[in-house]
Amino acid sequence: MENVTIVGAESGVLVLATESGERFALPIDDLLHREIRRASRDAEAAPARLAASPRDIQAQIRAGLSAAEVAELLGVSVSDVERFEGPVLAEREHIVGQALAVPVLIGSEVEPDAQPTFGSAVRAKLSEARASDEHWASWKDESGWVVKLAFVSDEVQHDARWSFDPRRSLLSPLNADATQLSRQGSLPEGLIPRLRAVETEKASPYKDDSRFDSGAFGPRLVPAPEIAEIDLEDETPVRAPAAVQDAAARHAPAESKTSAETADLLEALRRRRGQRETAPVLDEVEDANETGPIALFESLDEDETPEPPAEQPEPDRTARRGRRGAMPSWDEIVFGARTDE
Repeated sequence: MENVTIVGAESGVLVLATESGERFALPIDDLLHREIRRASRDAEAAPARLAASPRDIQAQIRAGLSAAEVAELLGVSVSDVERFEGPVLAEREHIVGQALAVPVLIGSEVEPDAQPTFGSAVRAKLSEARASDEHWASWKDESGWVVKLAFVSDEVQHDARWSFDPRRSLLSPLNADATQLSRQGSLPEGLIPRLRAVETEKASPYKDDSRFDSGAFGPRLVPAPEIAEIDLEDETPVRAPAAVQDAAARHAPAESKTSAETADLLEALRRRRGQRETAPVLDEVEDANETGPIALFESLDEDETPEPPAEQPEPDRTARRGRRGAMPSWDEIVFGARTDE
């Protein structure tokens, strides 16, 4: 069978010619029209077999997927995706250029002769960190455009991301790397420190395990200071003040002869203190009784029965009152009442 080509139409017929130059006439009738329409329908059905529309393909490309990823996701060939990805890739590159051209305000001039931009400021920090393999990209998700910077610093791969609003020319950091690059001033040592293995710390007996962060922080509880135990049996008794002893002697019941003698001696001691006289200490102290009180002053007899308080000379007391005037006596200060003795 030879192939023929249409040369033209004459008087309702198609003039066909072979490769050898021989010509034929084909009438233009209903049968020819019907066959032409059927062939056209078969030719138009081929593009309909595409599983995804160009709009769906471009939407996936705009979201940051590659042609191979889109072809696998939508079930189409890579060549079909490449037919529609060109305009979207150009749009993504344009967004990156817009982000890098956003003017910024910094404390120190990165470019003294020009208005600092986001791109120049970030690249200055990358140069300071001796970063390499700088690569910018952008894509659009449900929240808007995202600008990404991938680079290597100190043999560590970094991925900094910012959200970008082209209409407002607004950039906002989305992760730690982007935050470090967006700050003014010098970068910290190594930009972002590497993670290192931490030795297992010895458990502290004062750590509060009830807290959710008890394993991350140091001891949360401070040990209470130890309280020394006091042995009441071995404790040396503390001597009470003389006024307290005097009061105890006056109010204690006279159950025995020794108690009465002790009370009398304390009363005599009180009177001696009221007279504000310094009593000489006896050179020799004699015990009247093994269980009896010890004589402390010369004015006290060495007999078992001390001198009654009534025999004390009253002129001294009167003289003392005259000297002190309206000042209260020792009895009034200690006991709150004036004695009648």
